[in-house]
Parts: sequence; C-alpha cells; structure tokens
Amino acid sequence: MQRTKELTDFLQTYRAERKAARKEVLEESYQKMLPALTETIDHLVKSQADIQETEAQRRIKYLCFFRLRSSGYTQSHEIALAMADKKLYLDEAMDCIYWMPDVIHEEIEKDMEEAENLLAKAFIRLEKYELFYIRQQLLSDDWELFCGVLPRLVKAIEGRITGSSLLLEDDLEVLCGGYMEEPETVCYINTKEGRYER
Repeated sequence: MQRTKELTDFLQTYRAERKAARKEVLEESYQKMLPALTETIDHLVKSQADIQETEAQRRIKYLCFFRLRSSGYTQSHEIALAMADKKLYLDEAMDCIYWMPDVIHEEIEKDMEEAENLLAKAFIRLEKYELFYIRQQLLSDDWELFCGVLPRLVKAIEGRITGSSLLLEDDLEVLCGGYMEEPETVCYINTKEGRYER
C-alpha cells in the first residue's frame, strides 16, 4: 500500500498538467457529447413517464449522473443517468439508463502509457495492480472534469425534460457522484419557469 502512495505522489505533477490539458479539450469539445446525451435523456424521459402513468412514482426531484465503479474494471466507462423523486435511492421506481460520454475518456490509453513510462524511470518492476490503481486515479480526474462541464450539458438538454409530460418538482436538482454515494448538486432546473440555474 505504501508504494501505491509513492506512485501517486510521483505522478502529482503529471496529473495536474494532464487535468489542465484535458479541461481545455473538454471546454472546446463538450458539445460532441450532446447528440448521444440527448438521445439517452429522451429514452429516460419516456421510461419515467411510463412509470408515472402507473402512479408508482411521485414528482421527479432529481436528475442524477452516477459514476459506476464497475465501469473502471470493465473499461466500459459508462455513466448511469437516473431520475428519482425526493426519496432518491429509496425511490423504487427510479430507472437507470446507461450512457458513454466518449469524449471524456478518449485519451485514457495514451495517458496511461505516458504515466507508465514516467513511473518506469523511477520505480522497478511495476505490478499490474499498481498500474490499475493509477488508471483509477486518472479516471477519477476525468470524472471530476466531467462534473465541471455537466452544468453546460444540462443547460443544453433541459428543454427535453421541462417540455415533456413528466410530473416534476418546481426545482429539479441535478446530482453528480458515485452510485449509492452522497452525490454533489451541480445545478438546478426551475421547471415552473423552464429556467436553468447554476
């Protein structure tokens, strides 16, 4: 465990520079995610509207973007999108639809190779579990960057939600975080006035 900390400490500068570079790329190219996100949101809205017709769910209070820990192991890099009433995780009618925002992780293999080369210059015989640990660190950095551009993505698709037949709370809270963890609120959609709020 001590060595994984040493590896992480050694890569601090690399990770900081990588995050700054990736942030610039995402700022310029986040719109590439919109077509697939729009399609996914449309599916989710339809699914939740069907559930609400059975009266199994109250008004929607949360739009959730969940990071799946398993996606790091499977390398699918999928995110779960969900809508829930005020009970959030206890909402039995909460449905999840999976979406893969390719732009976020498109450089991960190249970046891992670069990180491995840097580490190989300072550490003898890197183990697979150590490289996996570093990969998880880079994916966590990518997730943090995604949460940073999420408000812009939400602003672009909020009309698909507010213009739908869904029963919504006046303020739809947009959450971002690990599944079954305590998510962070990144923005709100005022559904009464069809207005986005940061």
